[in-house]
Amino acid sequence: MKILLLGGSGTLGTELQKLNADIVAPSRDELDIWADEDIELEDYIANGNFDIIINAAAETDNRKIDKNPQKAIWSNIIGAAKLADYCIEYNIRYVYISTDYIYEGTNGNYKETDSIKPFNLYSWTKLGGECSAVCVQNHLIIRTSFGKNQFEYKKAFVDKWTSKDYVDVIAPMILEAALSPITGVLNIGTDRKTLFEYARKRSEVEPVKITDTNYNTPYDTSLNLQKWINYKSEKSIAKPHTKCRCCGSYKLVKYLDLGLMPLANNLEFKSKDALEKERFPLQVMFCKDCSLSQLSVVIDPEKMFSYYTYRSSVNGGYINHCKQMAKDLMIEKDDFVIDIAGNDGTLLKQFKEYGNCKVLNVDPASNLTAIAEANGIESINDFWGLEVAKSIVEKHGKADVITATNVFAHLDDIRGFLIACKEALSDDGLIIIENPYLIDFLENMEFDTVYFEHVTYWSLTPLVKLCKSLGLEVTNCEKQNIHGGTMRYTIQNNHNHIFNNINNTLESEKKYTQTETYLDWSNQVKELTQNFASNLYELKKQGFKIAGFAASAKGNTLLNYAKINTDIMDFIADETPEKIGKFSPGTGIPIVNKQEILKQKPDYIVILSWNFKDEIMKKLIDIGYNKKFIIPIPEFKLI
Repeated sequence: MKILLLGGSGTLGTELQKLNADIVAPSRDELDIWADEDIELEDYIANGNFDIIINAAAETDNRKIDKNPQKAIWSNIIGAAKLADYCIEYNIRYVYISTDYIYEGTNGNYKETDSIKPFNLYSWTKLGGECSAVCVQNHLIIRTSFGKNQFEYKKAFVDKWTSKDYVDVIAPMILEAALSPITGVLNIGTDRKTLFEYARKRSEVEPVKITDTNYNTPYDTSLNLQKWINYKSEKSIAKPHTKCRCCGSYKLVKYLDLGLMPLANNLEFKSKDALEKERFPLQVMFCKDCSLSQLSVVIDPEKMFSYYTYRSSVNGGYINHCKQMAKDLMIEKDDFVIDIAGNDGTLLKQFKEYGNCKVLNVDPASNLTAIAEANGIESINDFWGLEVAKSIVEKHGKADVITATNVFAHLDDIRGFLIACKEALSDDGLIIIENPYLIDFLENMEFDTVYFEHVTYWSLTPLVKLCKSLGLEVTNCEKQNIHGGTMRYTIQNNHNHIFNNINNTLESEKKYTQTETYLDWSNQVKELTQNFASNLYELKKQGFKIAGFAASAKGNTLLNYAKINTDIMDFIADETPEKIGKFSPGTGIPIVNKQEILKQKPDYIVILSWNFKDEIMKKLIDIGYNKKFIIPIPEFKLI
């Protein structure tokens, strides 16, 4: 992540630069956020391609500010507001360093959600800076207190309580928080202590009481640090990802930033709860060494997949695809097929009917494996991994075919996944992986397939490198029409016979190994989304009723990024029983049975699962809908 630090010559700024030599920290002479003329500041930010701005620039002398607050107004309020404005304009994460003096300072143990009552003019001006920071969607306000690495005074209060610590203790936490997925307000400090106890850590000082002096200071600004403790103790469900999961490189460049997003399939029973879902930065990065695209934030898979609302069996197009796949692979009676993340068993059901083979479904969603078992598909309710693979081999023997359709893109530990596959695979067996294809993703503007379940976005180039490093070989790749453009990869143990289309595909992908290609594409995505939103706004202004069809994960990405909610879209119709009666995360749009379309008669229906548009439109026409459809991607289209 490329970081711009303002206030680099201050106590905190100096320490932060010791921790990360790549931080860009112009001096005040080079870049002045106080200046009336801010063209130079905007140009600097616009051309810097920064991922994060840390604003540690501030007037902090309480006594000077009480006498003359003008410099504090310019720095702490106006300068901070300028930076917030540019962070919005150029889609940059904004980390604003605030103060524990925001809180009243009487009771201590202040939570981030507690009411605020600034103690003095300094803290009022810092609150002004916080107000502008909140306007940046991806913002982090850090309330903290720190001092130089040595206590500067001869006396220290024994009745003033604080979470303050020395800057070399606080700075690493601030940098880690800046690089984290945490948003909103965050308290950072150390255990509650008196100022005297803090001073005695590094200096010899005399004890003194506040009442024995004329100094005006709050009695207890100690902070409740539970939010930070939870993040550090692995209780947070989101973690930053900084190293390529394919090749281990740190040369990752962010090219798509969709803002803060809720988990796409995390539906709620109340609209208010859906609107208030926790959000995390949804960003895609490009590896300059192996060309893999991957998310910058990883969500705990147990939070996404232990109960899953998508059912393969409700999708007629996917069922037909599974039937054809059984024929293509020439499944036979004696074959043993394992399907990883096999959902409700739809694929294996087709394999079993076609080849009467032995099948086993491995899926972490207990609600889906229960359905698969009820349909006669033996299932293991667990995440795929080496231990599961070993237990399967011990009980069933090695597999002739291992399939993983639309699951490889969900994985954080892709190496561990393939190692487990290799463990369970017979010597001449096949690993069949199907993923949305990165090139189609780019050429067809399929940015809505970006959501937290999709951790990686694959082309052949990085997959070949990954497999070779594990003693595997990609021997074939074939384009499939399902899901808007999918590639089927055949992977085997070291094998001499490699199909010609491997080298042909690798050659065709060479133009997609340059960072500029991805940055240009991102700008096109922004334009497409703005066009989609403005068209819907215009239709709504004209009095038309708009609904959606298919409460899909991709639809959730599109609607949240375009900021479409119930002001524009009345409802989303769907056929999945687990979704009906709930509300779409982030937008609060109700999800209803498709029969509601005939009752409410919307003038336009947005096909959110546009990759199945023909099937969906036919289905809705067959039940009696006779108005207009909107296809949002790859371009806004009325039918």
